Amino acid sequence: MRNKKRFLTVLLLSALLLSSCGKGAEKPNDTDISTGTSAISSEELENMDMSFSGRDEESDYSENGATVITLSDSGNTVKGLGVSEADGEITITKAGTYILRGSVTDTMLTVRASKEDKIQIVFEGVSIQNGGGPAMLIASADKVFITLADGTENSLSDGDSYTLTEDDTTLDAALFSKEDLTVNGSGKLTVNGNYKHGIVSKDDLVITGGTLTVTAKNVGLNGKDAVKIKDASIDISAGSDGIRSDNAEDAERGFIYIESGNIQIEAENDALQAETVLNIEGGTFHLKSGGGSENASTNSNGSWNQGWGGWGGFGGMGGGYQTSTTDTESAKALKAAQSIIISDGNFRVDSSDDAIHSNGDISITGGDFTISSGDDGIHADNTLTIAGGTFDIQKSYEGIEATYITISGGKIALVASDDGINAAGGNDSSAMGGRPGQNMFSVGTGSIVISGGYLLVNASGDGIDSNGTLNVTGGITLVSGPTNSGNGALDYESSASVSGGIFIATGAQGMATGFTSAQNQGAILTSVGTQNAGKTLCICDESGKVLASFTPEKAYQSVVITAPGIESGKAYTLVSGASIDGADENGFAENTTKSGGTVIAEINMTSDIYGSSGGMGGFGGGGMMPPGGSGRPR
Repeated sequence: MRNKKRFLTVLLLSALLLSSCGKGAEKPNDTDISTGTSAISSEELENMDMSFSGRDEESDYSENGATVITLSDSGNTVKGLGVSEADGEITITKAGTYILRGSVTDTMLTVRASKEDKIQIVFEGVSIQNGGGPAMLIASADKVFITLADGTENSLSDGDSYTLTEDDTTLDAALFSKEDLTVNGSGKLTVNGNYKHGIVSKDDLVITGGTLTVTAKNVGLNGKDAVKIKDASIDISAGSDGIRSDNAEDAERGFIYIESGNIQIEAENDALQAETVLNIEGGTFHLKSGGGSENASTNSNGSWNQGWGGWGGFGGMGGGYQTSTTDTESAKALKAAQSIIISDGNFRVDSSDDAIHSNGDISITGGDFTISSGDDGIHADNTLTIAGGTFDIQKSYEGIEATYITISGGKIALVASDDGINAAGGNDSSAMGGRPGQNMFSVGTGSIVISGGYLLVNASGDGIDSNGTLNVTGGITLVSGPTNSGNGALDYESSASVSGGIFIATGAQGMATGFTSAQNQGAILTSVGTQNAGKTLCICDESGKVLASFTPEKAYQSVVITAPGIESGKAYTLVSGASIDGADENGFAENTTKSGGTVIAEINMTSDIYGSSGGMGGFGGGGMMPPGGSGRPR
């Protein structure tokens, strides 16, 4: 495998030159991969206004002193000041509260007020349809608040072509705002973007309540500078992106912040896309992008799926060859060009492209994730840190991929048709395949640090694969690796060290490799013949105590195992098919007892490393170490 990887370097460099946008994989200076500190710094967020003002959340109003507008095709009526009407356009001209009722067609509601004016518009059962332009246009104001009155149903719809124009602005949404826009309240709003988009704000788009149903030919919700959501229920069906913030000119803008809410999105392209930072602190998410994982980037025979995620050749390859979120179309579920930060939330994701993708860094400290992906489950071009959360990656091409990966907590279960956890690039087949979603990395770069958490990996490619180093200091890692001899349950470019934790990996023996160094506990690599799936595997000390156990999900011929209690100068046995006291649903237990079982290997530890320092244990020993000390016999 390693020689093939070096052979692929030329192909990778060629692809980078062709794409002209491959991202270098330099370790960020503010990241400590040994401790799991995220590369996402507080300075990156301090100038981004991820907060809600009191008025954003204030939905109270009074009819006393307000202007009441009643809409009707037979004639509109206005009670109060600050409204003009001409040529099928109702215009609000100054600060105040405006209450709208009724239904009208071929009319546009417009706000043209002073840049210092704050305006509250209350929807009390409103339906506006405009066949020649936006249903509502906010042309000028300081900020506009649309309040959805409790118990009311409201709708805005544009036509499929526009005759109306606005100086210095291209109108392209059913609700179009050139200024900051907030939607609050507890009523309902249906938006039909028949021309292009549903709701667009050229500044901030803030939603702090209500039930919104948005159908759009292109983007559902777009806040150029920011999208901020709290306590809202949002259902989007979008012909391109679901929710997007796309200011690429200002490093302090172009972000999405979600504090809470119930968000359901079905998008042909990305479900959530931030040009800078995507920050989620809570909420419930049901996201489907690009037709879902059944519309994967690769077909079952490994060829490219040219109908996937809007892909149409090298110029539109699924986002894998881009440096900005808006360079090309892609079909990811959660996506950011700079950083993704997730601290909580309930996520159900079905994506044809990566489920969670950052062109920079990802930090996840909590949340509940169920993921089916046609490409990577979680992907960061640079640094990925997972410190908490529960992950069920039911389908993926590669489960978790980044240049630098640190896992210090959480419970992760993943199924991958290629590599399970991969640092700095795919295995041979993914690199040679050149799939549309594939990202380019530097060969020989990357690291994986596992210091905590519970990892369950089922991978058809390499189980754990680093193009640089692997360092295991804690946690529980259980790997059902490949059944083909072209991949290994454990794979790395330069070294693999262990100083704590439990690590059990099973797989084919052809490319099997073990740890290169161990402290505090020993590490074993050995052949065990051919063992069937579904039977417990455990390592026992001389007294018969089970140090650790696991039930592999696939047949295997080799085992890599390390656990506290494995020591130099002592003997151990590997036992298959035993009944393990206290084992969990994956057959895992530690420091326990067993009954029954068959001994499949006997190991005498003469040093802290068995098998990888002098050929593979159980393979006759004496095999020569290849360059880099990977432990594979030549």
